[in-house]
Amino acid sequence: MKTPSVPIPSSLLYNADIAPVLLEQKTWNAWALFGVWASIAAPSSMLVGSAGIVFGFNWWQVVIIALLGDLVTLAALIVQSHGSIVYGLAEPQLDRTRFGIWGTFIPSWARFFVGLGFWGVQTFLITEALVSLWIIAAGQRLQLLALKSLSPSTLVTHYPTLFWTMFMAATVAQYLILLKAPPALSAPSLKWLSRWMPIVSIVVLTFVFIDFVSRYPVALVHALNQPAAPLSVAIVPVFLVFFSSNIHATQVISWPDMMRFGKSVRAMLWGQLGLPVIYTLTILYGALMTGVVHAMTGSAVYDPILLVAAFLHPAWLTVLVLLCYAVLLMNTNIFSNAVPPVYDLNNTWPRQLTWARGVTIVTVLGIAIGAWSLYAQGAYAYFNTWILFVASLLGPFAGVIVVDYVLIQRGRLEIADIYRIEGRYYFYHGFNVRAIIAVIVALFVVFMGHFGLAFPGWVYLSKASWLTGVIIAGLCYGLIMPRHRESSAPELGTKGSIQ
Repeated sequence: MKTPSVPIPSSLLYNADIAPVLLEQKTWNAWALFGVWASIAAPSSMLVGSAGIVFGFNWWQVVIIALLGDLVTLAALIVQSHGSIVYGLAEPQLDRTRFGIWGTFIPSWARFFVGLGFWGVQTFLITEALVSLWIIAAGQRLQLLALKSLSPSTLVTHYPTLFWTMFMAATVAQYLILLKAPPALSAPSLKWLSRWMPIVSIVVLTFVFIDFVSRYPVALVHALNQPAAPLSVAIVPVFLVFFSSNIHATQVISWPDMMRFGKSVRAMLWGQLGLPVIYTLTILYGALMTGVVHAMTGSAVYDPILLVAAFLHPAWLTVLVLLCYAVLLMNTNIFSNAVPPVYDLNNTWPRQLTWARGVTIVTVLGIAIGAWSLYAQGAYAYFNTWILFVASLLGPFAGVIVVDYVLIQRGRLEIADIYRIEGRYYFYHGFNVRAIIAVIVALFVVFMGHFGLAFPGWVYLSKASWLTGVIIAGLCYGLIMPRHRESSAPELGTKGSIQ
């Protein structure tokens, strides 16, 4: 079907990287889209399962909570990805339709800084793998095990020069891969990664899990029979923190950046199965491996890199696995935490920025933010500060996004107006004030207790921050936002474009 011509777009809102993906550029099939999920089910996902054991849950409680979080995420992702597939748009351009052509900067820059924070944490994990590999290859595993404790701060403290050298090497490698992923060419390097990394991810993680638990059969029995955390008032806040950490807040408002290259809605739906299938499996691996170590030592080592470095044998196998871990973590970081911020920069300054310039800026700022310092403070501190803050911040945007696309716009968007000043999405001076009000109300409720305005039960709303923000912002937006008038937008299933 030939798409209709539209007025020339504004150079303030348009460049080749953020233009709608044309039909002939939609080359990512169901396996490639599935592969995006599978390829980011890296050791950092095992970390979530391991952290659940540290929080006091047993393995099956961890898996159930994780699966619930995955399913909640999946519902929002399908809505988001539908608009991306149908119209070929990245997230910032989709957000112009609900927040306004200038208002889109608000969610865009929120996820920009969140993405850069996670970029630093993932690069920290990559570096852990590389440093551990180096130590074991040099025959110094015993020195590593002789250290007082194994935590994310261990390698930084005891091997600072080696650690930061490897950190910069990991940064350069990611930078070079990103340079080879311009959207105008359908992100070829990312497509290649999405095809092959899932196989590496599933094979390596499954092998490590089976090999690891088979070496410690008695401890595995203890881990499998660990009693469940009792249901009590005291456990509810911990449950909510862990549940929120299993809702992939960043992916909900970032997934269109990859899904826009998908061939069809059906391919997208099959591809999304990677979330509940691969993530839940990976979390099971992390939970049981940490449970095994806890049964052997009485200490729950939650860092997946250090689990392998300390307890997997022989040395050559450990080195090989850590190398694979480093590659998988790098892949995760590129898909989840580097690509979205580059789109955000291009959305903000389309006339000035190219893909390469955006990649350079994101890399420099990702180093500068330094969110890895929170990760190094321990599992609960990291989850209860950084991840909970991310969920709190991004939940309200997701609420507006879902309600707007499903109930307000009914899936019908005007492609031309997304790239035109004073079109339908100009709203009030470029801002949809109603959407911004809905977000502010939700954020106020989530954060009010930190300003001495808490009410009985507020702590539960705060710990379930993502759901709280989604529900409050969605309800508020649905009440105050009028339904869109009928438009000449293409029917769902057709492709809009700028010509």
